[in-house]
Amino acid sequence: MTDAVAKPESVYHHPRYYEAAFSFRDIEQEAAVIDELIRRYVGGPATRVLEIACGHGPHIAALAKRGYAYTGLDCDPGMLDYARDRALAEGVHAQFIEADLCRFALPDPVDAAFVLIGSLYVTSTAELDTHFDSMARAIRPGGIYILDRCIDFMPAVDIIETWEEDYQGIHVEVSYLSESVNRIEQTYRETLTVKAVAEGETPVTLEETMLKRAIYPQEFLSYLDRRPDFEFVGWWNDWDLSLPIDGCEEAPRAVTVIRRIT
Repeated sequence: MTDAVAKPESVYHHPRYYEAAFSFRDIEQEAAVIDELIRRYVGGPATRVLEIACGHGPHIAALAKRGYAYTGLDCDPGMLDYARDRALAEGVHAQFIEADLCRFALPDPVDAAFVLIGSLYVTSTAELDTHFDSMARAIRPGGIYILDRCIDFMPAVDIIETWEEDYQGIHVEVSYLSESVNRIEQTYRETLTVKAVAEGETPVTLEETMLKRAIYPQEFLSYLDRRPDFEFVGWWNDWDLSLPIDGCEEAPRAVTVIRRIT
């Protein structure tokens, strides 16, 4: 009898390596775009923001220096601890909530919310409904919701991507795979694998597998039309507000904005 192969540890349980894997992001640019979208589209003064699936909270300091009080929501306590330590180290007061993104409640509504790098992990239309019900309670009328890479302008399945990063003494080799699970239900499986080597530490291979429902552009617009609490504002390509999406180009990292209405 052969020994069973041990399942790799979760990437999400190693926030340092997760942060290294996505260190290619331009956090200052993203924070500047979030700030500009709030200035353009939020009705009235805006000082409170909510990040859905906040993870390690890389935008905390960049948003704080622009005058925003930050709340981060995530279901993983270890990742929230890491984000909380980041805020303390950077001298920023921030609030963190451990909750499922489909069902949560805030003490007070915020002026704007955002979910980044495709982290809207719902597996069915029913879960999508409960998420937006929660968001309708979380965002005040006139506030906006920014969704990064959550609307699938490109095929959401059968994608393989690989990259490497060096970040704060950590070298990572990363692979991302998406595979169709059920084409009728529009579900696919994402697998993120990270091989990490840190100075003075044993190399590790980590993996995260998540099931997700694809959301396509026309489907999303139709979905919003049936909801009385949100309206479509616009979508742009690659975090560039000079590049509104007209449907003729690829949009691997589309930024979509909707507004909370009464």
